[in-house]
Amino acid sequence: MILLLRSAFFASLGAITILAFLPDYSALPPVVSYSDLANHTVAFTVLFLLYAYAYTHPRKRIFISLLAYGVWIETVQAFLPTRYASAEDILADMVGLVIGLGVVKGLEKIPRSAPKGQES
Repeated sequence: MILLLRSAFFASLGAITILAFLPDYSALPPVVSYSDLANHTVAFTVLFLLYAYAYTHPRKRIFISLLAYGVWIETVQAFLPTRYASAEDILADMVGLVIGLGVVKGLEKIPRSAPKGQES
């Protein structure tokens, strides 16, 4: 399961990086190019969840690492002729990270039941 989560994390990271640097974002299908800010929020929520369950790193480290990744994307976009950097995108990334953190913390509060045959 861990290998699957790690693979999904790096596949998502790669796909997001490719999408971030495409020269013509508006040429993508409407489901992808509908709302840039919504895409950032969803992408960073998913990245946080995958990272949190694929690795045992502290949540703060996950948050800071993924936020740095978002800032890096915006920094690179500032130098691309057909893209631009946006503080709103970084804010949307942060919203996604907060949502991801909230989901992880919420799921941690749900009591786990023992598998059948292993009750105490």
